[in-house]
Amino acid sequence: MKNIFQFYALPMQIMARPFNGFYAMKFEGQGRLWLAIVNFLLVCISFSFSSQYSSILVNPRHPLSLNSIADFMILSGALILFCVSNWSVTSLTDGEGRFKDIIMAVCYAMTPLVLTIAPAAILSNFLAAEETGFFFIITGAGLAYFVILLFVGLVTVHNYTATKALITMLLTFVAILIIAFLGILFFTLWNQLWSFAYSVYTELIFRS
Repeated sequence: MKNIFQFYALPMQIMARPFNGFYAMKFEGQGRLWLAIVNFLLVCISFSFSSQYSSILVNPRHPLSLNSIADFMILSGALILFCVSNWSVTSLTDGEGRFKDIIMAVCYAMTPLVLTIAPAAILSNFLAAEETGFFFIITGAGLAYFVILLFVGLVTVHNYTATKALITMLLTFVAILIIAFLGILFFTLWNQLWSFAYSVYTELIFRS
């Protein structure tokens, strides 16, 4: 337990004292990108565990539709999309955080999810239908605290005021929508181009 606490000291410090923890991560060099990635992987594992082993009373997903690799790709895509969007917005609004700092802040802020998703999934198997509210309280509390830690982390790494951080967060979500739209448009055009090229190729093969 002592070794685990030492390994997870900074994430737990961020949980207990967010401003001090993120300050240590950014300005005192205590943040480690590999540990942030490990934290993100733990979230992915917890999410997959919850999807597979939560009680049917709280889990709407069909067992045959579960795909851990697809879940990992979706969560990874969401992480990258948010970090790229935030970095692009804060680069224009005098943000001091590097792309690496943003990734670490987001991943370290996920610690409440690591500590709540899997335990809530296990607990759900011992709850009656009238008691499923406890599952949603635990998972909701973890999600809410993640959002709070994420906001504090971005305030700290970019050296923003709370108001400016809130504005940049809103602009980040606008940037996410724009990037997602451009991505969908690109893949749609690429798919049409590929279909056209394949049709031409097929026609040439048949005529030859």
